[in-house]
Amino acid sequence: MATTVGPAPGSAPWEAWPDCEHLTFTNPAGETVELLMLAGAQGRLMPPVVNHTMPVPAQHGSRYLASAHKERMVTVPTVFPGSITDRDELRRWSRVLDPSKGEGTLAVVAGPHAGRTIRCVYDAGLDDLAEVYPGINEGTLLFRAAWPYWTDGQESSFDIAQGESATTWFPFLPLVLGASDAFASFVIDNLGDVPAWPVVTVNGPGSQLTVENLTTAEGWTFSGDLVSGDVLTVDTRPGQKTVVLNGTNAFPRLTVGSKLWPLVPGPNRVEVAMALTDPTALVKFGWRNQWLSA
Repeated sequence: MATTVGPAPGSAPWEAWPDCEHLTFTNPAGETVELLMLAGAQGRLMPPVVNHTMPVPAQHGSRYLASAHKERMVTVPTVFPGSITDRDELRRWSRVLDPSKGEGTLAVVAGPHAGRTIRCVYDAGLDDLAEVYPGINEGTLLFRAAWPYWTDGQESSFDIAQGESATTWFPFLPLVLGASDAFASFVIDNLGDVPAWPVVTVNGPGSQLTVENLTTAEGWTFSGDLVSGDVLTVDTRPGQKTVVLNGTNAFPRLTVGSKLWPLVPGPNRVEVAMALTDPTALVKFGWRNQWLSA
């Protein structure tokens, strides 16, 4: 059975079970608690799935239709502050973990994939904590992640201006912006397990901007002109889906049939086209790889 080795009563930090990972939870206000883990974590690998099938009359079995990943519960056995000597710190944990403040971030600080994060809210654990020792306690926290994927802590991105070569984390062909139009076909390699949703930022001038993922045959077009100094941000992420021009909603300027597409796992052939541009134009892609497991 796992045991903990704690410091002198009333001191911090507390020690984690040997070889277990170190996590932090940060709430929307930026307040953080450190979770020094014990053995027995659950829900940090494959998310739950739901498989859809359809029976076929007068035939054996069913026909497979589709599968989807469901929200997940992440179970974190951890060392808690002492209920007597560190009562103020234990109360602070309650304030930081309070789910009524909204979704926070559970982050892997130390472990095989340090830096990966998942959006979640506290679900249970402090409510039934057994106050066994005055200077240290052991218990389990449960976090509910509505979006079930772990995400890279650092964004992958690149900026391209006229005549520059792309400097990226992945192999890209240069994106060249010409004097009268701008177009390029290049490859973005999504190294994650599931689709990644980019944020595309464009600095004008230009006209009739089109951004397509040729791998999935999906694309979107922003109609009309961007003048010099305009900044267009197209956020394709689930729960966001915004098109903002200079701080103002410009979603209606997407043409009929436009689709805010993701980067599928593996290589994605992307094409950008824009007319009536000049050397001050700039195009930026930013995305975070997403993973099934921490």
